[in-house]
Amino acid sequence: MELIKTPSFSAMDKLAETLAEKNKQFTYDQIHQMLGHFLLDYGSKKFVELYNDVAKNKDYTKAFTTLNL
Repeated sequence: MELIKTPSFSAMDKLAETLAEKNKQFTYDQIHQMLGHFLLDYGSKKFVELYNDVAKNKDYTKAFTTLNL
């Protein structure tokens, strides 16, 4: 995953796919839906921060906590 500057459908897809691979308790669709809600609730800046944190630091636990999963 490369760092992003703005949210996109591609970024949501990649992040959902990565998180679904790391945690089999949630499906890709469940994670994708939570990412959409997160983007709507917290805005693009927070989404970009979450995405880049996962891409750079590989802190999947923090990502699941942030998404309330």
